[in-house]
Amino acid sequence: MTDTVFTPQLGDLYLMLALGGAVFTVFVFLAYRLGGRPHPDPRRRVLMPMLLYFFALLCLMATAGAFWSTFKYPEVTIGKQHLTIDGERYPRPRRSEVRFEQYGESGLGGPNRVLLVQTRDKRTWAFPEDRYDVNAMLKLLR
Repeated sequence: MTDTVFTPQLGDLYLMLALGGAVFTVFVFLAYRLGGRPHPDPRRRVLMPMLLYFFALLCLMATAGAFWSTFKYPEVTIGKQHLTIDGERYPRPRRSEVRFEQYGESGLGGPNRVLLVQTRDKRTWAFPEDRYDVNAMLKLLR
């Protein structure tokens, strides 16, 4: 049996990074352009750039959150005698240390399943089904 590598699916996070960065750039550009234009109403000359800078800040926070989330999901390698999580090698977990948890509907989507694996150092790793092929992982671990 060869080692099987499970790489997390992060396409939606990368899309959020690209979209958030582009929208942030557009908002800052528009705010800069509107801030330098003379307008008869001084409130409008100040308010529109201020709102655009605020929206740009919101986009920047969403982009930073997506960037931070890319580091949460490690690469997993399952071998015959070992389990490697993010480059750290562990002995293969026992059957009692591997289980599924199902979380109910949160209003944003259907029920989610998470594969929980406890390593010998008492750390519990969570692998959500929307990022990993948890059925194949469970089959290899049991």
